[in-house]
Amino acid sequence: MEAFDNYKPADWRTSFESKLTVESSLLYEEYTGHIEKSGNDQHQYRLIRLPNNLTALCVQDVEAKEAAASLSVNVGSNANPAELLGLAHFLEHMLFLGTEKYPDEGEYDVYLSSHSGSNNAYTSFTETNYHFSVENGALEGALDRFAQFFISPLFNKDRVDRELNAVDSEHKGNLQSDSWRFYELMSSISNPAHPFSWFSTGNTETLKGAARELGLDLREELIKFYHKYYSADVMRLVVVGNHSLDVLSEWVASKFSDVKSKGNTRPVVDGHPIGKAELGKLIHYKTVRE
Repeated sequence: MEAFDNYKPADWRTSFESKLTVESSLLYEEYTGHIEKSGNDQHQYRLIRLPNNLTALCVQDVEAKEAAASLSVNVGSNANPAELLGLAHFLEHMLFLGTEKYPDEGEYDVYLSSHSGSNNAYTSFTETNYHFSVENGALEGALDRFAQFFISPLFNKDRVDRELNAVDSEHKGNLQSDSWRFYELMSSISNPAHPFSWFSTGNTETLKGAARELGLDLREELIKFYHKYYSADVMRLVVVGNHSLDVLSEWVASKFSDVKSKGNTRPVVDGHPIGKAELGKLIHYKTVRE
């Protein structure tokens, strides 16, 4: 308990000091407080904050067989408009379809696969996460392509219907997933006025169909959502590789400093998903295998 007794939370205003990257003299701030880790942990850590308020943790693992990165946006299905359920998840899909710097929609996937890498993403209630792994020697190129999704995505209009079908197929596949069925059960018995109770994945009916009925352009609504919520201030990045902390800091600063800062865009959700009306219930359910 002694470690906890002496624990002091990080001061996000005064525990950082200004630094310049070694190669390009790019400005960033480095956390000067103590980073708690296991005594058996041989990794080296550096927590930095860019001028646009994007915070990143650089991790050097000299024995790493591959490198990886993960970026979390503190915006999830809790930001879905009530009239376009699943928009946050649809954005997750559309973000991968080319950028101004790399307009070929397959560029990111081809680069990763050609360097023994892979990628994925997910949307939860409070966050949307994007991540990849790749050979150590290809990390810089992967980060450059990855960062552009948060700087200048194209949202190719010719791919809207295809990605809608992908979202719809994902939803149909989830119908036979016990974990998703349990999540939907929890949603269905929560406070109906709270966003947690809303359909989060989305499908063609709640996205394309709803937009058509309301006379909305779904792609335009998607772009509005992106510009409203995707801010550097609510993004957290982790990069791991066998490179030095100076090199990792250099790459993070050079690739991600152009992500726009729009202030704290994290959705504010009032109330609690479980109120008095939702208490006192006993629910029995069967799994798919039963």
